[in-house]
Amino acid sequence: MSDRETGRSIGERIIRATVVVGIAHVIFKLISVVQAIIVGQQLDDATFEKVYAFAFEGCIFMIFLIGEEVIGPTFLPVFMGEMAQKDESAAWRFVNTIVTLHVLVLAAIVTLIVNFPGPIVQYLTFWDPVSDPEQFQLARNSLAWLAPSLICLSLGSTTYMLLNGYKRFFLAALGDASWKFCVLICVIIGMAWLKLDYHIVIIGLLIGSVAKLGTHLIGLVDKLRRFRIGIDLSNPAVAQMLLLMLPLVAGIMFAKVRDFYNNITILSYLDTAGLIKANFFGRKLYTTIGWLVPYALSIAMFPFFCELVARGQKEKFGELLTRSGRLLLSVFIPLAFVCLPLSQPACSLLLQAGKFSAQTADWTAISMACYTLVLPAAAIEYMLMQAFFAHRRMVAVTLVGIGFSLLSMAISSLGIFAFGASGVFALVVVALGFALSRTLKSVALVILLRRNAPVFPAVETIVFVLRVVAVGLMAAMVAMLTIGMIGTRAGVDGGKGVLLLQLAAASATSVVTFVVASRALRVTEPFEMCRWALEKIRSRSAGGSADQA
Repeated sequence: MSDRETGRSIGERIIRATVVVGIAHVIFKLISVVQAIIVGQQLDDATFEKVYAFAFEGCIFMIFLIGEEVIGPTFLPVFMGEMAQKDESAAWRFVNTIVTLHVLVLAAIVTLIVNFPGPIVQYLTFWDPVSDPEQFQLARNSLAWLAPSLICLSLGSTTYMLLNGYKRFFLAALGDASWKFCVLICVIIGMAWLKLDYHIVIIGLLIGSVAKLGTHLIGLVDKLRRFRIGIDLSNPAVAQMLLLMLPLVAGIMFAKVRDFYNNITILSYLDTAGLIKANFFGRKLYTTIGWLVPYALSIAMFPFFCELVARGQKEKFGELLTRSGRLLLSVFIPLAFVCLPLSQPACSLLLQAGKFSAQTADWTAISMACYTLVLPAAAIEYMLMQAFFAHRRMVAVTLVGIGFSLLSMAISSLGIFAFGASGVFALVVVALGFALSRTLKSVALVILLRRNAPVFPAVETIVFVLRVVAVGLMAAMVAMLTIGMIGTRAGVDGGKGVLLLQLAAASATSVVTFVVASRALRVTEPFEMCRWALEKIRSRSAGGSADQA
């Protein structure tokens, strides 16, 4: 295969796949945010924290993510290897065993949750049936009712990777959007219009889980004839995947334990209504900003990483990862700084309505501002993880993940238990501890990956990061001054119109500052990407005109 085919064509295929995945994930994340905001405005703080933050996001969705993050990096390389080295029939013999095992594991987990929701609530939180029996019962019942949604949600992880294996990226990502869309419809019709209680949220989540799996099955309709129920543990491909999974499970479970501990357990100890809700939305808004492009890019790049590693093309692999990482850092470092002043008007504008109080919105803004500092590290972490998975270095990723998950939990524990942080200070401790641990984790992953490929040259990368940080600080200062000037002129009670004006003006001035400062400090990556995109658009337009002629 020529350099042109392995270089430019891979880059173009990655960009095309990223655009396809990105469109679907933009739909998914926007619907997800709108849905969460509406639920947060319709439910009071205590009900939201028990039903949505704890029962669904904290428990059901956490278990789903454990399965997804184990299946994703282990299933696809083995499936593609079977397709390439043998044939599609052999690949599907492997698939059928994995799906059957997956169903059995899910059935056992759901049975456990449905039968023992009370002990689970008591073990995972500081809520108990004596001090507040009504709220404890709400958490207990919500967990039991939502448990069946785990079956379709988690099976959707396997079908998601199958669709990616066939390069059907859009329908894979659209499954998540269809799930959120169903929940959104139920919440709008049931709560906003018909004034039903929180049960409609649970019904929407159950229906949405079925919609997600159904969307994936539509994308695999021509392959459904290959599905068979059966277990063949003698299949070498099954053993290969299980061996890849073993070191990952520990690291991923530690990460989820960290998230649950920081977001639910330790905040439930403070027994302050609104803290868990503010932390939830602070994380939700930051992940919406940071998840779209990096996650879509990493999903699209993973199959190509696997191909380059299989061919032993270390130089090409290193160049691809380094250039992609520098592009993300050149955007997300300045974005993290700019989000600091933007968080207050953004949270007040988006959240403060219905049962979402002004105090909870203010707490959310502070939480979001702290969480956004992790954007640069999180952006490249997605790709670094995929790079390790492509090299099948699962143990290294696991050990690094466990170490920095423990660091995050230790910071939260010291801040709240040892130093007595409470209220908004507890939110700051949890969020900044998380940001620090994730940043250090990404640095550690880069250092470890350099043993396999020439990625992120040290001196060059440090100089580059310092230049981008300077760009970000200048853009953030201009945004802060713009918000302050508009707020001073409008007064305290400016309303939603002033908040919108602050966001629009601060965003515009920060973008201008970003462009000017990037030019001055020779941060060229964003402009190179724009030029590349314009050239592709022009060449496609010229090609289309030639075809018509």
